[in-house]
Amino acid sequence: MIQNRWMIGLLVISLMPAILMSSRHTPWIVWVVPMVLIYVFSRQSQVKELPKEEAQEEIPNFCFSLIHNPEQSIGASRARWQTTLIRWRTAIIALPDGVLLLDQNFALCWFNPEARYLLGLDLKRDLGVPLTYRIEQPILDDYLVRGEFGKSIELPSPVNGGLMLNFRFVLLEKENCWLVLVRDITEQYQLDRRHRDFIANISHELKTPVTVFRGLLEILPDLPHDSQQWENAVSLLQKQADRMQSLIEDQTTLLRLGPANHDYPPEFMDMHAFLREKVAEAEVLSGTLGHDFIVTVDRTFGFLANPVLLQCVVGNLLSNAVNHTHAQTEVRVVWNRDEIGRPTLIVSDNGPGIASYHLPRLTEKYYRVMFHQGSDYHGTGLGLSLVKEAMERCCGKLEIVSQPGVGSRFVCRFPTAMATEPEQ
Repeated sequence: MIQNRWMIGLLVISLMPAILMSSRHTPWIVWVVPMVLIYVFSRQSQVKELPKEEAQEEIPNFCFSLIHNPEQSIGASRARWQTTLIRWRTAIIALPDGVLLLDQNFALCWFNPEARYLLGLDLKRDLGVPLTYRIEQPILDDYLVRGEFGKSIELPSPVNGGLMLNFRFVLLEKENCWLVLVRDITEQYQLDRRHRDFIANISHELKTPVTVFRGLLEILPDLPHDSQQWENAVSLLQKQADRMQSLIEDQTTLLRLGPANHDYPPEFMDMHAFLREKVAEAEVLSGTLGHDFIVTVDRTFGFLANPVLLQCVVGNLLSNAVNHTHAQTEVRVVWNRDEIGRPTLIVSDNGPGIASYHLPRLTEKYYRVMFHQGSDYHGTGLGLSLVKEAMERCCGKLEIVSQPGVGSRFVCRFPTAMATEPEQ
């Protein structure tokens, strides 16, 4: 077919000079027209010889084929690819999450600005360095060794311990590298922690009221119904029930608003009556252990505080004194001012005391003292942490002094501004 067209084309070209010479055209057209026809026929033959895939591509119009450059299509493709890559790179850089690119050995190849902020990375220093060198966490090492990449892993930021980060590893099989997505989950993590603290705090705080309930219920059947002891027991049960209700409501408020946003309005406190009431509860908690409580109150000044916080402080210190000392221990409760006029609460005992190396960690949540015999104090290790948190909300300070074989002293110093004139 192509050969026939070539023969027809040559025949036309051979006849064209005679036809054109017989007319009045200028001689230069005699040579230009055959050349154009030859080029057109050659281009058409090339199109027919192309494979089907290439024939589907757009062929330039033959009118502009003289200025067409075959390399222009390649350049256009490269330009499109460069534009696409620039757009992808811009999108990854603008992501609010960190993005890391690691090689098969988990060494850093590239990261976006958010990852640099979350992990404290540096382009000149960290490229080519394994990720485990910049995040020195045994949990991450075990995670990479186990290869459980179907699950994400949560780790604190190596440059800001207050940030909790979620890492997810994605294998790019064709490129033989890893894509790591790093997300800041601090807010969600704190919310989950407040949920856990809520359950732990409620469990801890309800132990004392439940113990009081059990102690009173054991003696109520033996008391005459019309006696003063019966009325006192029923009154104390009612107070403990009210306390349990207030504890649940307050902890629910803390859970909803968060620790930093909870408002505690101050009220005038009758410290003599308040401490006597708390000591009465501690005596019931002591039961047959027979702790000896001694209360000293300075009535020369008034005190403005929130009852919830103050109850948390005094209640936990007294329950600790009962639970963590031997029977017949002397427990002193002193309320006065220190040398610079700050309202001060002191709860001391002559119990077994605590070794000095335990003292810095006593206010940590869930920390409990271990003895050489292998036994430990009863409880969950939340009492002193709650006291410390309550004192911080009051802008106060908790001090702990203890010595084995001598006893312990817990000093709560409140701001001077909380002291007022005594109520008339």
